[in-house]
This record gives sequence, structure tokens and C-alpha cells, in this order.
Amino acid sequence: MNSCPICQTTSLIRKQYGTTKMLLCTYCDIHILTEQPSKQNLDAYYTSSYAMSASEVLSSEHRRLFRLPEQFWLISELQKQGIQSGDSILDIGCDKGYFLDQCRRFGYSVHGVEPSEQARLYCKSIGLNIESDIAHIDTQFNTITLWHVLEHFTDPSSLINSCYTLLKQDGLLFIRVPDFSSFWSRLFRQYWIWFQPHNHYVHYSKQSLKKLVEAQGFDIIQCISRKPNDGITHRAGVMADHALRTHFSFAQSLKKKLGRIYEHVTGIEIYLIARKR
Repeated sequence: MNSCPICQTTSLIRKQYGTTKMLLCTYCDIHILTEQPSKQNLDAYYTSSYAMSASEVLSSEHRRLFRLPEQFWLISELQKQGIQSGDSILDIGCDKGYFLDQCRRFGYSVHGVEPSEQARLYCKSIGLNIESDIAHIDTQFNTITLWHVLEHFTDPSSLINSCYTLLKQDGLLFIRVPDFSSFWSRLFRQYWIWFQPHNHYVHYSKQSLKKLVEAQGFDIIQCISRKPNDGITHRAGVMADHALRTHFSFAQSLKKKLGRIYEHVTGIEIYLIARKR
């Protein structure tokens, strides 16, 4: 990639984070990987399918349990913006459907997109019918959510434009991405918890995310930098550890536990809400 995905300028500054080469658009304040993966490589990455082992099932359940307080917070945020029971939600990059599973318990009409075949099989096992590509969606929704997904797309402008088309008039777009301009990101650089160049291709600041969304016809309602892992999330993780160890003799590795603590301290995200004009 040799142009900015927002303003298309080719006047980019070369930067390096460890061994990773980056390009910076000083106007949009967006960082992009110099070498973007091909569509063929991306398709191969997401289409692998295999049966989950017992250990993987328990690991998945652990993540679902300790992220439960976060799901409740996200649903409360939808309700604050007037999204109520019966309204439709499209979650793009829904993974194993944890968020949608909770949303349907609150009465929402839920739909999802997930390229990972293995994750879609898990969704199917809990009664969620998920599409593999946004191109397969042909209806409009009250709201669309992108929870730590946008950074995985090499063409973010095209994705946000698709969201605009799929939203009803005055529909809401919710986005969360790692805050690449945060204190912890600038301090740790290539060692930051969410600097993952193997699958994060575009890196955002509040400025760049707002520019991207506004350029596609949205009005920004809120855009803040926040710490998603609070004390409640931490306690939920401890309780998940105890429950699965007691009843299933399942214990996460020390590396996983230390990784959770590192993410709890240094993980800062950008949270954006926008309305379709």
C-alpha cells in the first residue's frame, strides 16, 4: 500500500516499529502496514476449519464468562442511544457470537458476519446463523457494531461505506479499535499488547477514526479513548478461573494469565458512536 486509506494521499512518512515497517499520513494521523496481505492470503487464514478440542472449548467458555460484564456494558450503551428490544443489530466480525448471544436475550433481532469458518461453526452450534461476508447481507439494520474489527481490514473506507448502505435512516454505527496514539502504545511501541502486525493492518488515533467515519457520511456522536478492562472485568476473570478449575480441572497457562494482566493495564481503545446522516 502506498496511499492513505482515508484521504488517498501518497505523501506518507516511513516509520518502523521493531522489524515492522509502517507508513504515516500526517494529515489523517493514521498508520498503515507497508506490506498489506493479499486477499488470497486473508481468505486462506480465515477458511481453515477444524473441530474444537475439549481444551479449546473450555478456553472459549472462559473468555465468554470473563467478558460477560463487558457485553452488558455494551448493551447498556445501545440502550442509551435508543436501541431497544425488537431493533435489529448487525455485528461485523462477530467471532463466536458472544455479544450477539447476549443481545438476543435482551430481545434484539441479531445478525452477524464472520469470515472464520471455525467461529461460524461455533455460532451455528448455539443457534446463530452467521454470514461469511458482508456482501451476502441484503437488508438494513437499526445499528451496526464493529468491536475490535476495523483494524483487521485493509480497505477500511470500503467497509464503512458498506455500513452506511446497510444502515436504516438515522441508524447508528458503533466502533471500538485499539488506540494507537495512547500513552501505553507510544511507550511500548512494538511491545504494546495490541500492536499485532500479523493481523492488525491499519492503526488508528481518535483523529484518524473520526476522519474515516465522517468521510463516509456519518455524524460523530461520541469519540473517546478509554480503558475497556475495568475492575469488574478483572473480577469476572478471576471467577471464571475458579469455576472452570473447580468443575472441569481447567486452568489457563501462566503466560495467558500474565497476558490478561498486561492487557488489563495497558489496553486502551477508541470508542466511537456515529449516526447516518
